[in-house]
Amino acid sequence: MGLNALLWDMDGVLAEVSRSYRAAILQTAAAFGAKITDADVEAAKLAGDANNDWVLTHRLVHSKLPSSKATLEEITSKFEEIYQGTAAAPGLCSLETLITTKGLLVELNRRLSKGMAIVTGRPRKDCDKFLRDHGLESLFPVRVCMEDCPPKPSPAPILLALQQLNVTAAQAAMLGDTVDDITAAVRASVVSYGVLTPGAHASAILENTTAPIEQKLLSVGAKRVLRPGCVELLDEVLLTPNALNAARAAKVSRKTKETSIDVDLNIDGNGTTEISTGIGFLDHMLDAVAKHARFNLVLKCKGDTWIDDHHTTEDCGIALGEAFDKALGVRQGISRFGSALVPLDEALARVVVDISSRGCSSIDMQLQRPSVGTLSTEMIPHFFVSFASAARLTLHVDVLKGGNDHHKAEASFKAFARALRQAVVLDLTAGVPSTKGMLA
Repeated sequence: MGLNALLWDMDGVLAEVSRSYRAAILQTAAAFGAKITDADVEAAKLAGDANNDWVLTHRLVHSKLPSSKATLEEITSKFEEIYQGTAAAPGLCSLETLITTKGLLVELNRRLSKGMAIVTGRPRKDCDKFLRDHGLESLFPVRVCMEDCPPKPSPAPILLALQQLNVTAAQAAMLGDTVDDITAAVRASVVSYGVLTPGAHASAILENTTAPIEQKLLSVGAKRVLRPGCVELLDEVLLTPNALNAARAAKVSRKTKETSIDVDLNIDGNGTTEISTGIGFLDHMLDAVAKHARFNLVLKCKGDTWIDDHHTTEDCGIALGEAFDKALGVRQGISRFGSALVPLDEALARVVVDISSRGCSSIDMQLQRPSVGTLSTEMIPHFFVSFASAARLTLHVDVLKGGNDHHKAEASFKAFARALRQAVVLDLTAGVPSTKGMLA
């Protein structure tokens, strides 16, 4: 569907409230002399216009006891006492549990370029407390609550969430367990998914039938109805380039007694560079890598080059490899393999890459001179070895022919760049590109 954002109702979808809000309705009604059942609450929710539990309780009390003088303010006060608790008795809010798994929410958020929002009839303090108690605050930076606008079935809460997420109606979907949730989504022109509460789903299984709410949600506009936990969303919210890692970028700082290195790498760049290692030929080669791999690369190193070039070259390879590993993120949805043949005049280099999560390298560059510029030729293969180890990939570099060591080295670095570019290209059909089922 190309979804970029998900809007979540809270009660019955994220939060199991049968022992909290639903129980508070029954106990509050009983405190005013009205005997309300779970079936009464379900019928009211099924009918719609029942998003505010205080108002719903007031309505149910007066439907059972038409002569009751209880005001909305009095019922709200008693409801809050039961739900929030007092010094003498814990509140029913302490009985709420998370229906979905946190891992599912993290994965969905990773796949959604615009993220997720809460759209609930809860007071903000109750919404925030539930998210805080379950470690979900960072996943829902946008929260539209009771105080913000008219309640569902008005489309206002959904439209406000879309505005705050900076996403269009066509790019979002709403998840809800009530008629009001789906009606509000339809009025806001947002795709909606109904969600069965754990109780409704369990009853349907025990009775070997379809939950009444399922057909009702479909009839008012739900695209489909999901089971509790919403795991089916993994088939609805597809992987996209943004999902794999929005920027595929990373920063690494590596400091030892021998070198101090800062790397800022963006795999999905355009080849811009700012490189300073203190070794001119190494700067030249890293600039070529970024250019031909289309990486944006800032690499600055202060090393003990007054001793020799070993520590600087080795540590630059390690730091760049660590940044590459970090920027690549989850190793799925990529080509994985890359290879390139690159000539430079008489020299011809071949590089083969496998993003295997196993650091392994085989380097045969046939270099003859002691150095190219101020970079010793023995350190050129060592750079590749250091990178492959830190980046956790398999790397083969072979110079097939050539006479000029500068040409051999430069052809090798350019082939290295082209092979990396090919290996990291996004392939959304690949999943995890391994028969093991994981690359870790």
